[in-house]
Amino acid sequence: MTYFADLTPYTYLERHEDEPGLTDEPWPDLPLLNVGWLDAVHPFPTGAPPDGLMPALTDLAKTRVRQTRGYHFCEICIRDIGGDAREAIRLGMIARESAEFQVQGNGVVYAAPQLLLHYVSAHEYLPPAELCAAALGAMS
Repeated sequence: MTYFADLTPYTYLERHEDEPGLTDEPWPDLPLLNVGWLDAVHPFPTGAPPDGLMPALTDLAKTRVRQTRGYHFCEICIRDIGGDAREAIRLGMIARESAEFQVQGNGVVYAAPQLLLHYVSAHEYLPPAELCAAALGAMS
């Protein structure tokens, strides 16, 4: 998966008005910021998520955007298995996803890989406070 530091401008996939899968964004006119684009090399903040964050993210992640044709596998799980992870991937033991989801914040939209849910639950990734507040606010 591609790594992007949290809260940096989103540059992974371009917004195309005429391409299916890239135009289904709920807020196409707001700037996009990266959240949760982790890899096995760069450190990331960890900690207990705020109460209600996982249910909020799970609900928000139901609206998939930027569906791709291939999968992104959790590089952290692959690193932790060590050696040749092909068998673990084949057996479905490595988390994988193929889309993104978005969370509307205060004048911005946070673009996150679907793997964000896995990163929070399995690797204790603690997303930025801004994303947490936006996700929890979307549930009220």
